[in-house]
Amino acid sequence: MNLARRATILLATLILGLMTDVAATAAAQDPTPRPRHPTEQVTAERCAECHDREHRRLTRRGHGMILQTGVLPGCETCHGPGLAHTVDEDNDPSLIRLPSALKAREQAALCAKCHVDQIERHGGDPAGFLIAGQTCTDCHSVHGRAPKPTAPGVRLIERIQADAQAEPIGSAACIECHPLRDELLHGTPHQSLASGEDDGGCEKCHGNGSLHADTFGQGRLITRPDRANDGIATCRECHAEVDAVDFHWREGQKPYLSTGVTCTTCHIVHGGHAGKPRSPDAAPATNGTCATCHAEAFATMPGSVHQSLGTLDTPLASGCGACHPGGVEHAASGGRRSALVDWQKSARTEAETCLQCHQDSRTLEHVRRGDHLRHGVSCTDCHGPLHGAKHGHTRDHAEQSCAKCHQAVAAEFRLPNHHPVPEGRMHCSSCHDVHGAGRRGSRRSHALTTGRCVDCHKQYAGPFVFAHQADRQGGCITCHSPHGTPTRRLLNQVNTQQNCLSCHGDFPAFHDQTPGVVFTNCIRCHTEVHGSNHSRYLFR
Repeated sequence: MNLARRATILLATLILGLMTDVAATAAAQDPTPRPRHPTEQVTAERCAECHDREHRRLTRRGHGMILQTGVLPGCETCHGPGLAHTVDEDNDPSLIRLPSALKAREQAALCAKCHVDQIERHGGDPAGFLIAGQTCTDCHSVHGRAPKPTAPGVRLIERIQADAQAEPIGSAACIECHPLRDELLHGTPHQSLASGEDDGGCEKCHGNGSLHADTFGQGRLITRPDRANDGIATCRECHAEVDAVDFHWREGQKPYLSTGVTCTTCHIVHGGHAGKPRSPDAAPATNGTCATCHAEAFATMPGSVHQSLGTLDTPLASGCGACHPGGVEHAASGGRRSALVDWQKSARTEAETCLQCHQDSRTLEHVRRGDHLRHGVSCTDCHGPLHGAKHGHTRDHAEQSCAKCHQAVAAEFRLPNHHPVPEGRMHCSSCHDVHGAGRRGSRRSHALTTGRCVDCHKQYAGPFVFAHQADRQGGCITCHSPHGTPTRRLLNQVNTQQNCLSCHGDFPAFHDQTPGVVFTNCIRCHTEVHGSNHSRYLFR
């Protein structure tokens, strides 16, 4: 980079510093001395005696408030004390301040007394304008109507019409007002667009500029890559190889991006790349770094179960990075997806991420061997969404989650006879270890064995001298359907006789099974069907 170019960029940097404290600069650069005593000022009515036309125009414009407020000294707010001008025989204009005659920097400092916010947020290029010698009054008329556009009706056309009507004017015309933008392109990936070295130059990204120039810089009449409507489509005209899915997440995918995020959120077109690796001496990244692109996700954090991780000033490594491994590298790379670990890629990977914080919970001690994880059911399948899940996650919510996958079981609970889960007196977790099956052979290894049933039905717990041998097979579910049945006592068959015959088809010959015979009611004799301490035949 040659010395002239270095000098230009250094000057621009100094000017930008000037704009951030422009009020102090204005006082230092005010070319007109302050009044030594009040008699050096005159009233606005005195000015209107000679400048009636300008006075009437001013009252109809935005600056009319200068004459209406009692705080500002009327016309002398911009023109300085006017007594010397009024008493001079020739009304010498050099005795007052003429804003249109000031140099660019002096005029900007004067306007910044009231318009510092507008200057800092200017839609164009304030620092570049100063380098180019452009002044506020080149585009803005203080007293009267702004200069009319050379293209008739251009102020009324829509943006899509502007794209069709505008014609190319060449980068040289653009640089007349934006020399700094051109200088900043050198040494960047867009260097070929600087000074028109490439076909298209500035208009390659900003579109044809004739209407923009004719209307003294109307920003809506050119393409602005920093705007959501223009940015992504404009950048992809040249960068089509950057896959919006593989490199960046599309809207609606997780993690979702905030509305309005564009390429320029991370990439600085004029001057490099905002996502370059962080310096080792840089301050640690915080959740606020993530919120720049993921504001919608942060909006759901207050009141959620993970709200302690979602404050903006929390270090990223212990905040968002606690659940999203690789978040620090992801932020430092400007949002590159490959830097972020896709913890939702598999149920087991997701579980390991959650267990970093939840491993001390007794309910999760067997989750790695659990049926859910073995069948690919992840934590967020039941506990999602993590952003926005409120405190007080009740068991009623859990039942709804279970019913999403176990629809047949949910239907059984609507049968006439069922365990009181729909009534809220029991829950799925009353019988099922939802996070894990536990150790093999333990009472919690199979949800519906005798061991689990007798937690509530203790009268059938035993031990019995003569136990019902069904316990050696499937346990209670050999005879009972625990979720719900149309029969009494939750029996698998229509009545007791059919239920017993499903296993005891070798009953004695004298057990006449003719309808109405006493032997058709098995429990009339075998009253202790769950177990007996007196009879091997489960009699009384």
